[in-house]
Amino acid sequence: MRTIKFGIIGCGAISYNHADAINVIDNAKLIACSDVNKEALGVFSKKYDIVGYGDVENMLNNKEIDVICICTPSGLHAKFAVMAANHKKHIIIEKPMALTVKQCDEIIVASEKNNIKVEVICQNRFKNTFRFVKSIIEEGKLGKIVSADIYMKYYRSPEYYATSNWKGTWAMDGGGALMNQGIHGVDIMLFMIGNVKSVFGHAKTLARDIEVEDTASAIVEYENGAIGVIQGTTSVSPGYPRKVEINGTNGSITLIEGNISIWDVPNVKQPESQSESSKSFKDPMGFTIEGHVMQITDMVEAIIDNKAPYVDQYEGKKAVELITAIYESSNKRELITL
Repeated sequence: MRTIKFGIIGCGAISYNHADAINVIDNAKLIACSDVNKEALGVFSKKYDIVGYGDVENMLNNKEIDVICICTPSGLHAKFAVMAANHKKHIIIEKPMALTVKQCDEIIVASEKNNIKVEVICQNRFKNTFRFVKSIIEEGKLGKIVSADIYMKYYRSPEYYATSNWKGTWAMDGGGALMNQGIHGVDIMLFMIGNVKSVFGHAKTLARDIEVEDTASAIVEYENGAIGVIQGTTSVSPGYPRKVEINGTNGSITLIEGNISIWDVPNVKQPESQSESSKSFKDPMGFTIEGHVMQITDMVEAIIDNKAPYVDQYEGKKAVELITAIYESSNKRELITL
């Protein structure tokens, strides 16, 4: 069977998760990386015994590469995704897909023009618990969904921001507690509950010396009529696991990370908990490569079987669209309709 060959743009911390995941997947092989930081490039390329490129264009001209993993600071995602698409490379993008809806649309246009596949890293969609909850909601086991809330009360130290030249900036991070740390939670709510119709948000910088918000709350109305709360912060100590509460006219569910905390669903057996919970609520790298393995495997299968990836560019855009609407609502102090 065909081996799908990968290149990685960016040799920072998250790149190692991608590399380690690729190396345990059948029919996948990492052959190249690129970074303008010579030291980071040298360390990474040596560790994985691959070719290192100081210039992205040179790596993209490598005809052996099938897929490019974009692991740069968020503000560079759109630029490199469009470049990769124009070189006919399939693309895996770390979250967020881009910083603005306009940038997401630029990626979509380039991918459609060049007939390439795009997958946005949203590992939670691959967890059995979230998939099962989504299925019973769609089957009406909870009745009419009345409220759907997510609380992401995380901790990121002042040093976390102070030691980075891009985190906490609008230009390269695109936002804070929601766009960077909270986007996985926002995505999983859209996945389970469905699209949002309108939002009223309030975002503030309360405790960290950064440009973007470290605390935000929003009231959302879903297209199915349910009302919910999205709450995110990176400045509470010591930080707590992500909590999801879904309440319907016939039943209710509470999840802590990927595990069931409350299961009040008549005539439906509670699913088994996931084997391991993320610790990213207090540690930026407090998660395993399991999610990346599942998602990169999905891209390999999508290429071999010529099908759409599970979290494609159209799905990846949705969380960016909602989060930027929350920011717009906060700035304008008005309800925003999506």
